[in-house]
Amino acid sequence: MLNLTARKAIACAALLGVGIGLGGCGNGDEAPPPKANTTLTILHTNDHHSYLDGVSYDLTVDGEAVRVQLGGVSRVAGALKALKNDHSIVLNSGELNGTLYFSLFKGEADFKVFNEMGLDAYEIGNHEFDEGEARLRDLIQLAKFPVLGGNIQPTAASPLYGSPIRPYIIKEVQGEKIGVIGVLKVSKTVGSSMVTDAVHFQEEVQSVRDNIAALERQGVNKIIVLSHLGYDGDIDLASKVSGIDVIIGGDTHDLLDSTGELTSLGLAPTGAYPTVQQAPDGKPVYIAQAWEYAHGIGRLDVEFTPAGEVVTAKGNIQLLVDGPFQVKNSAGTFVAASAEKTQAIKTALGGLKTVRLQTTDATVEDVLAPYRAELETFKTQVIGSVAETQPFDRIPAAFSAGQKPTGSYAAHVVADSFLSYMPKADIAIQNAGGVRTQFLQGQFSVADAYTMLPFSNTIATITISGAQVVGVLEDAAEYALNTTSTGAFPYASHLRYDVDKSAAKGSRILNVEVRNRQTGVWSAIDPAAQYKVVTNSFTALGKDGYTTFATAIAANPGVHENFEVAYAVPLIEYFTTHLSGNALPALDWSNYCLKSVR
Repeated sequence: MLNLTARKAIACAALLGVGIGLGGCGNGDEAPPPKANTTLTILHTNDHHSYLDGVSYDLTVDGEAVRVQLGGVSRVAGALKALKNDHSIVLNSGELNGTLYFSLFKGEADFKVFNEMGLDAYEIGNHEFDEGEARLRDLIQLAKFPVLGGNIQPTAASPLYGSPIRPYIIKEVQGEKIGVIGVLKVSKTVGSSMVTDAVHFQEEVQSVRDNIAALERQGVNKIIVLSHLGYDGDIDLASKVSGIDVIIGGDTHDLLDSTGELTSLGLAPTGAYPTVQQAPDGKPVYIAQAWEYAHGIGRLDVEFTPAGEVVTAKGNIQLLVDGPFQVKNSAGTFVAASAEKTQAIKTALGGLKTVRLQTTDATVEDVLAPYRAELETFKTQVIGSVAETQPFDRIPAAFSAGQKPTGSYAAHVVADSFLSYMPKADIAIQNAGGVRTQFLQGQFSVADAYTMLPFSNTIATITISGAQVVGVLEDAAEYALNTTSTGAFPYASHLRYDVDKSAAKGSRILNVEVRNRQTGVWSAIDPAAQYKVVTNSFTALGKDGYTTFATAIAANPGVHENFEVAYAVPLIEYFTTHLSGNALPALDWSNYCLKSVR
């Protein structure tokens, strides 16, 4: 005897044979067809630091040095428009401040460009607070895209209260829900920006756990964390929290690569793209960053099952390269590449996964045009005056306490400008050779600032003990007095000391005092106390003999932060916002870093 299922099949076959359609002829016990996997293309950037324009950059192409035009937000926008598809999502891990664009326009130009890029989500970075909470509120109001900050909790006392900062978004791609959670590094934000106590922050790991739970309650099983925790912080987060599929990171400017191509171009990747870290539940978490300064974009293609399992996650950074190209002539000078050489360079670069030949985007160029014009005009402007010429002699001549000091007044002023720019630092140290001209009596322009500080350095802080501060000064004096690098000699702000050039290392820097930023009172440095020192990125990494800085960072990388602010920017803001009447006065001997030299 036939069972019910068999009889139903025969009946349906007979009915279909005479052309009768019957919706009930399917097997009621059969499952619906399985859903297809979802492929998500994640396009991402991070840490552009208001470097809106592209830069000249030297790459190694087929073993030869080639100078290219690299990145810039206009090329980023062009690449995003070309790469977007019906299953893509565009993410930015945040970070403003660093160039004159930010000094002049306080993020307005950045956010107007972001509006043109069509971001799906933007995570707030620590430097978004650099102009205070009211300014960040204004920028969020300008945004036409979701702004994330899953662990940021403004109270009613903050101008940010009521701003549409979201803990996460849910994006639908190919009929599937994708959750994107934002998270910010708390200690760095509180310790190094202008955020106030009116903004509370939830601990990072718990915040992510809570937001994952909230998404899962809404049926979301595909989860991305848009992080501003840094590369190591992302790896740590992935190792502690289950439920994350992908982390798109920022803050530490890591260049990631799994192709080997970037090394051949003369670059130094710090990890794999994507980096894979096992979560507590044993599942892989895929971590990616896209370097820095709008040099390129990251593309990560992720295939999910309907249940939210990652099948594959593959991709790479794409450096955005354009001409004109330059190569070295027989004298070692960069000159314009010939048409034939240009074509060979394009062919070589065009064959790489990690390079995209990319022109600028007309729409973004139009957005930038008025800001760029104002910036170029500003560069020629007089921004202040100098009361009397201040020398930049690297090695100070002997003088006694109470006599007119010698040495580099200019380096002392530059150190003071760094400290003015970094209100939460205690002292500043600047190497003499990092300052290339004197302050000449008379008018002072933006161009003068860039002539004085022409290097591609940025501003950094290092938190070290008082004993280590003295060690830094001793290192620098030793290097300056006993090598050919006289530019290592240390000058400072809110730090003063006697110098004995004839003494042995360890005994040259004497009677070190620190000036309290709140009271203005000088007192002996405390060897055991912790001091936040602001300096330039060159010396921060131990260059010019500043080995105690390097040793401190090696022992604990967390003591170091590079603020990615261009070298001359603090000096420009010193004249425009700090000095009364924008006038640099004659040196105040009592606050000069050198008390005496013998």
